[in-house]
Amino acid sequence: MNEHWTSRGPKGSRRPTEGAPTARTVRTVGFFDELAPGWGLLTDGTIKDAVRSSADTDEHGLVAYLRRGSGICSEMGAQADVLDPEGPTLVSAGSLLTDGVWLWRDDLAYYVDKYHLVLPGDFVARARELDHRPPEVPESRLVEIMTRDLGIPMG
Repeated sequence: MNEHWTSRGPKGSRRPTEGAPTARTVRTVGFFDELAPGWGLLTDGTIKDAVRSSADTDEHGLVAYLRRGSGICSEMGAQADVLDPEGPTLVSAGSLLTDGVWLWRDDLAYYVDKYHLVLPGDFVARARELDHRPPEVPESRLVEIMTRDLGIPMG
């Protein structure tokens, strides 16, 4: 099965509809209710609704893309797998990565790899267009995301 979110997100999502006004310069992916995203970001609904029984044919490339994003914010600490409390402890799970257009948590790669999560079609298309290699994000763009999108004062 090769399903992806539309701009409206999965059923029951609190993701804004297409054309909704926003001051953000970056789009988010993988901020689920169970992961307590904070940062004033909307969630993508429950992670359980995004789980699939089978992977995309290029899931390995999508996971690599997620792991290779540019680090924007590191979070010390650890979190249990929210779908399997007996599973591994995920270190720095809440750290944030970006490709300059999309923003995601560090643990998203783990959940996609293990649970084959449905990802937004626009995100998947971008990763494929870039041959699963996220671009190097200039420092000025990282600062813009931190200050404008996340509200973290610099300096």
